[in-house]
Amino acid sequence: MKQSLNCNCSTYYMEEGQGVPIILIHGVGLDLNMWHKQVKSLSSQYRVICYDMLGHGRSDCPPGPYALEHFVKQLDDLFSLLNLSEAHLVGFSMGGLVAQAYAISHPNKVSSLNIISSVAKRSKEQRKGVLTRVEKVEKEGHKSTIEAAIKRWFNQTFIEENLEVVGQIQKCLENNQPDAYAAAYRVFATADEEIYEQLTQIECQTLIVTGELDYGSTPEMAELMAKEISHSEVVIFQGIRHMLPIEAPESLNQLLLSQLSKYSEKEMTK
Repeated sequence: MKQSLNCNCSTYYMEEGQGVPIILIHGVGLDLNMWHKQVKSLSSQYRVICYDMLGHGRSDCPPGPYALEHFVKQLDDLFSLLNLSEAHLVGFSMGGLVAQAYAISHPNKVSSLNIISSVAKRSKEQRKGVLTRVEKVEKEGHKSTIEAAIKRWFNQTFIEENLEVVGQIQKCLENNQPDAYAAAYRVFATADEEIYEQLTQIECQTLIVTGELDYGSTPEMAELMAKEISHSEVVIFQGIRHMLPIEAPESLNQLLLSQLSKYSEKEMTK
């Protein structure tokens, strides 16, 4: 088992396992630790790399404003740092937007795209809701929306039965650098509009997954993405809200391993 940590450059990352590389990209306000269960499972067959996005965790938190292109450049710099010519991408929520943008701008470097609980073409009402939360963070601080986020992200039963796990997510949110979090949150609130019309440019095999009860990254959004991305498949997890990688890790890991195996088989038959 190989494990590596790097914090000498602007991006903090870790990797585990050997073989074909997979890069996991977390959501806004979180860090690479959200992928604990995925790293443990996927690294048995793959080289799994996860990192803290710009403005998060132990990566650099430069002054804002941020733009989606900054997060795309960070990911491309990581490719260069690790001498990767190609990798599978798995992006959660905002990480899904970064992964989509990267697949559009660097198509030859993406083996497959796996979009987990992400957003597309928010309605006016949905856009207003997320921008209201951004403004609340900017005015009242990054801790002002945490309680509501936990309730949106997890089923109540899961919260009651997994207090330690949910507490770790809450602590991660509390530990964010306030200005960096606000700057990243605004990118998350607007980037889906920026890239939606470009989704038709994505040509790699794509898996789009979300929870049936995810009110921010809805099944309808997953279907909208699938209509724009030619080689795509949608899977909806019944009874799950936003934090799918944490609330249903075994099922998600099994799905990812199955899909990655299919991608490999298709590559071999080309």
